[in-house]
Amino acid sequence: MHTQIGLLVILLAGCTTSGEAQRPVQKPLGYELRQTGIGVPGSPQEVSFDRVNPGATVALQKLAGPVTTEEPCGNGMALIGFRDGLTAVFRGREFVGWQAEGRAAGATC
Repeated sequence: MHTQIGLLVILLAGCTTSGEAQRPVQKPLGYELRQTGIGVPGSPQEVSFDRVNPGATVALQKLAGPVTTEEPCGNGMALIGFRDGLTAVFRGREFVGWQAEGRAAGATC
């Protein structure tokens, strides 16, 4: 009997409804404004200028929360705003600058 219950638990543990496990929404980590990109607090890791999308936006969402705005700003550039107040500047698919807290680095619109 115990073997059957254990086997049932193992079989059910692998079941999901969408084919991929739902990931819980996590609170953003916060970020450090750097002249070379957006840093992970207390770490040398960063989302550096020259990183391409969609990877740059996915990484920035972990630091600054969900995307709240996306808008073109001319000359092939676009602004992507995040919930925590960060605005990332992209030229084409390349992360080239940021604006936040009345400061900016890299290319701006």
